[in-house]
Amino acid sequence: MNKIGFIGYGSMGKMIIKGFMSSNIIEPGEMIISTRNMDKLDELKKIHPKIEITSNKLLLADKCSKIILMVNTAELKNVLEEIKPNLSPDTHIIYISAGVTIKELETIFPGKISHVIPSVTGEVSKGVSLISHSERVDDQDIIFVDTLFKSLGQIKTVFEEDMERATVLTSCFPAFITFFCKKFSDEAIRQGTFSQKEVDYMIKATLDGTSKLLLEIDFDELISRVATRGGITEAGLQVMDSELSAMFKELFQVTIKTA
Repeated sequence: MNKIGFIGYGSMGKMIIKGFMSSNIIEPGEMIISTRNMDKLDELKKIHPKIEITSNKLLLADKCSKIILMVNTAELKNVLEEIKPNLSPDTHIIYISAGVTIKELETIFPGKISHVIPSVTGEVSKGVSLISHSERVDDQDIIFVDTLFKSLGQIKTVFEEDMERATVLTSCFPAFITFFCKKFSDEAIRQGTFSQKEVDYMIKATLDGTSKLLLEIDFDELISRVATRGGITEAGLQVMDSELSAMFKELFQVTIKTA
């Protein structure tokens, strides 16, 4: 029971395993992976033949002291129930699904449980992974989880009761900001002159520069640098200010209620 198990290999699971291995946090021979569609693992096995793969989740649970559950929310409890017979009191369960609390999982497995919400931006080693732990998780377990997920960018430990709100800020936000950019791009194209390729290039390059600037200055300072009094930026900001406050309030209400 000295191996690290991974159950699930969807888009997020694939990104996480790739990040761990790229940073040499885990050696291939330390890993066992199981997923519903075993064909998904063929390419990974070719690249890293020392990785053990299995369709038998109970076998994985028997061999691993730490198990990372990377299945979707709907499957999470069923998977934990399935492997429960082969879990020891010292097994450390780490799961990445949103919408299920540690307390809920403790009714199935009253052992060491950590909840991690990674971000898609971990694919480029940026962004923030949120981390929360049950009371049974010890200092060594915490160091293990922190070390793993630092390979995907920054980490932030939060109280479990704050996980939903923090998830909106980190895990959901890349989709929200990209949706905003897409709508902005669509309208720019309707205005004429530039092609979609040209518009998307200008938006993405500007977004990249903006994100770098925001690491050095705060939101208000950047806005004040651009929005000169009586200028077109100020006029545009007034439109946004009149429309967006209510939308963002509803966005938080809906996402937190759904999570």
